Amino acid sequence: MMVMSKSRGYSHNIVKLIEAADPNLIGVKLGRMCIENDISVRDVANELGVARMTVYHWFSGRFTPRAEYVRRIEELLEARRT
Repeated sequence: MMVMSKSRGYSHNIVKLIEAADPNLIGVKLGRMCIENDISVRDVANELGVARMTVYHWFSGRFTPRAEYVRRIEELLEARRT
């Protein structure tokens, strides 16, 4: 179970959505990484050039990122692993 980030303001609801979503989805992986590493949705949205709401939809598995964003998300995830 993930621990909700207090300093980044992730709500209990978004954490529950991420926990319930398919963990194999790239957006859900991104959401888990952001919560675990205390990275804000605003920072991710700015980095990728998308709206914060888009990032929330990716986190919950509601939307799947387009291919151009998948590559960049994979780079973000890989950077956190190293």
